[in-house]
Amino acid sequence: MRAATSNNIPKITTKETEHLRESYPSLSHLEAGNIAQWLQERKEQLFEMARVSENEADMTRVLGLLASGIGAVCYAVNPMALVGGLIGGAAWLWFVVEHSNRTKEIAPLPFVRGNFIDALARAGDYDNRSNYQADHLANTVKFLERQSAEEYAFLHAEFENIGQYLTQVEPGKRFYAYRWMFGWFGKLKGRQLPTYQSMALHLQDVTIDSRVNLSEISAIAQAQTQLPPTVDIKQFQSPQIDIRDTRQTSELSKPEELQSSANGLSPETITHLPLANRANALIAALTKSGFQIEDMMSSQVIAIAGTQRGGKGTLAAILAILSLALDSGLNTQYFTAGVDVYPFSCNLISALKYPEKDADGSDKLVARDLLKFLKGLDASEPYSHKNLLLVIDEAMRLLSLLDESDRTWAIQYLLSRFAKCGGTLIIVLHGSNLTSVVGKATAGLADTFKQSVNFIGCVAQSVSAGGLRKINVASGEYFKANPNNFAEPVNGGNLGMIPDWLKIELHPGNGQPDPARTLLKFFPELVQHHQPAVMPRGEKIAPSDAVNQLESIFSKPTQELEIAEVEFVSISEADKEQILNIVTSAVTTPVSFAAIRNSRKWGEEKPSVRYLRSAIAQLIESKQLKGSEKLGFTAF
Repeated sequence: MRAATSNNIPKITTKETEHLRESYPSLSHLEAGNIAQWLQERKEQLFEMARVSENEADMTRVLGLLASGIGAVCYAVNPMALVGGLIGGAAWLWFVVEHSNRTKEIAPLPFVRGNFIDALARAGDYDNRSNYQADHLANTVKFLERQSAEEYAFLHAEFENIGQYLTQVEPGKRFYAYRWMFGWFGKLKGRQLPTYQSMALHLQDVTIDSRVNLSEISAIAQAQTQLPPTVDIKQFQSPQIDIRDTRQTSELSKPEELQSSANGLSPETITHLPLANRANALIAALTKSGFQIEDMMSSQVIAIAGTQRGGKGTLAAILAILSLALDSGLNTQYFTAGVDVYPFSCNLISALKYPEKDADGSDKLVARDLLKFLKGLDASEPYSHKNLLLVIDEAMRLLSLLDESDRTWAIQYLLSRFAKCGGTLIIVLHGSNLTSVVGKATAGLADTFKQSVNFIGCVAQSVSAGGLRKINVASGEYFKANPNNFAEPVNGGNLGMIPDWLKIELHPGNGQPDPARTLLKFFPELVQHHQPAVMPRGEKIAPSDAVNQLESIFSKPTQELEIAEVEFVSISEADKEQILNIVTSAVTTPVSFAAIRNSRKWGEEKPSVRYLRSAIAQLIESKQLKGSEKLGFTAF
C-alpha cells in the first residue's frame, strides 16, 4: 500500500515547465559535486546556442534579400516570382523587427553585426573597429533570447563566486540555489550577488528536490577519480582561516609582534615626530617588508581593481592617508556609495550626507554630486588643481546610477583627461577587465590610457565562518594588473603583501584585521569620524529632477521673472492628462518645453508659460514626469 502511495505522488512540474530542466547539462553532475565543470559546460552551451542563432539570422537575411531581389527582377516573367519575393521580404522584415525589439539595434544586412549606423561609423575609424572586434563575444551573445543572454552574462561575470557558493550548498539543492542566484543577479541589475549568509538562510526553508536522480548522483560521485597532479596546486591556495578562532587574533594584537616586525616602529615610538617624517618612516618600513607602496603611487591615475572583498578600498584608504600625511595641505575629496567609510580626514561625499534617503536614493544623489564635481574640474584651467587627491570608492556603483550619456562622459574624463587638472586620482573598480567596467565607453582611447593608468590588482581569500559557511576577506596581497584581465599580473608586477604589523586593529563590521585603521594609529591627527548629516527640522532633500529644473531656471537670463512663475497655480486634471498625452505620444523623447506648449493638441488656446511650468512642476512632484526645461521631459 505504501509503494502504491509513493508511486501516486504527483509531479511538481507542469507540461509547460517539464522541458526546462532538460535544456541544461545533466543536473546529476551538478548535485554530485562537479560544479565547476557543470558551470563551464552551461556557459559553453549558451555560447554555442548564440553562435547557431547568429548563423541562422545571417541565413534568414541572405535568403530574404535574395528572394526579394529575384522577385523584383523576375516578376514580369513569372507572376509567382513576386509572391516568392514578398515571402522572402516578409521573412527579412520579421527578423529585423524581432532583433530590434530584443537588442534595440537595426541590423538589416547579413554578416554586419550591431547597429547599421554604428557599422557605417566604424568604416572610417580604426580605433572604433578595434573596439568592435574586442566586443566580438558580447555581440554574438546578443543573438540569444533575453533570459539566456542574461544567464551568460551572469556566468561570465560571477563564475568563480557561483562555484564558491554552490560548493557549500548540500546536494539536492544546488540547482535551485543556482537559479535563485541568477534571479537575484537580474534583480540587482548585475551589480552584485546576494551574500552567502542570505542564501544559506533562504535554503533552510527549501527541501531537497524530489526530482533528483539519487542513483545517478551516487554513481557520479563514486566514479570521480583523483589524478595525480603534475604540479602541487596546494602551493597556490590561500590559507584557510577559521574566524571563530580568537587565538589568532590575540596573537596578532600583541605589541611585541608589531615591534619585532617593524624594527621597533610603533605608534608610541613615533607619534612625537612631524607628520611627514612619520609618513616617510612608515613608507620605508613598508618597503623593507616587501610592500611596494611607492610603485603603487607611480602615476597620476591609480585604478585599484578586482573582485569583491579583495582589499581594494583598504588600499585606497592607505594611499590616501599616507599622501595626506606627506602633504598636510592636500585637498582630499572622497566619494563613495553606502556608509561603510574609513575614519580619515577628507571631504567625504557618501550616503551619510543624505540620511533621510534610502540606500538607492542616497547613492543617486552622491553620483549626481560626483558628476557635478567632475564637470567643474573639466571646466577649470589646466593644472590648476595640483593639490587635489580625488578618491572614488565603489566607482561602478556610482557610475551605474548616472544616465548613459553622463556615465560615458564621466568614464572618458576620468581615464583620459583628469590628469590635465594636475591632481591625483585613486579609483576603485569592481570588474574583471576594462570592457566589463566601461563597455564601449572607451572607444578611441584603448591603448592610450592603458599605458597612463596604474592598474593594481588584489587577491581575496576564503575564510571559514563556521561549519560549511565561508566568507571572502582581503589577503593583503597586491600586484600590477593587466588592463585586459585584472586577475592577471603583468610580468614582474608583484607589489607585495601588507605586513602583519599593519593588521592589528580589527574592522568593526567583520572582525577581520584592518590595515587602514591600524595605519591611523600612527596618525591620530588624521582621524575623522564621519557622522550622518543632520537635516534642519522640517527640511527635505529635493529630488534630483527638481534640482535640475531649478538649475535650468537659474541659468536663463530672465531669472527673476521665471522664479516668480514657478509659484503654485491651480491646475486642472484635464490639462495634466493632456501634458502626459503629449509627452507619451511624442515620436522622440525627451520632449522640450516648447514642443509641449506648441502642440496642436491644445487647439487654438495654448497654455501660458507660467501655467504650463506650474503644471509640469506638479507632474514632476507626483512622479508622473521627469526631466527639466534644459534637458526635456519624459514620462515615468
